[in-house]
Amino acid sequence: MDLCFDNPIKGDGMVEAWWFWAVVAVLVFWAVGAYQRLVGLRTQVIKQFAVLEELMLRYQSLVQEATTAAVTSPSGWHTSVAPELGASHWTRLQVAANLSAMAMARMQEHPLDPSSAIALVATSRDLQDAWEALTHPDVYYVSVPAELTQHWRELGIAIQPDLQRFNQAVRLYNEAIAMFPAVLLARIFKYKVGRVLE
Repeated sequence: MDLCFDNPIKGDGMVEAWWFWAVVAVLVFWAVGAYQRLVGLRTQVIKQFAVLEELMLRYQSLVQEATTAAVTSPSGWHTSVAPELGASHWTRLQVAANLSAMAMARMQEHPLDPSSAIALVATSRDLQDAWEALTHPDVYYVSVPAELTQHWRELGIAIQPDLQRFNQAVRLYNEAIAMFPAVLLARIFKYKVGRVLE
């Protein structure tokens, strides 16, 4: 009578191979899910900045309107009291607006680049300072239409919710990118931690 015994080593090898590929599959699905989440969060940051940018561009429009009003009104650009001082204020405002526009264009291309965010914050602050200097009560020799100063103040209030939404989107992305396995994927795809606008 012939006796037949199964090879226990062969059976164990098949089980080990099954577990190996099961683990590999789980890791692959995990990595794909993490990558898709990162892409989704990056897309959300881009969308939020597009909304914010539309509001920030209104500052440029207000500067243009104020400059146009000043050019068409002698009391807005030059005065007999201090024409050189009035011109310096307008020049400062125009330079600040141009630098802010360039920083915004760079931020549009790289909304998660920390250096772009830093530049936008700095130039936006300079633009705000230039406007406040121009419309300060002590600068009595420069005339800016009251409706423009009112629109500027209203815009500063209206922009806050979208600014907070953008910052929140960046924070959520930063939290996700610090988690495993997203942190490994970030290194592979050279994703950087974003910076909020504040």
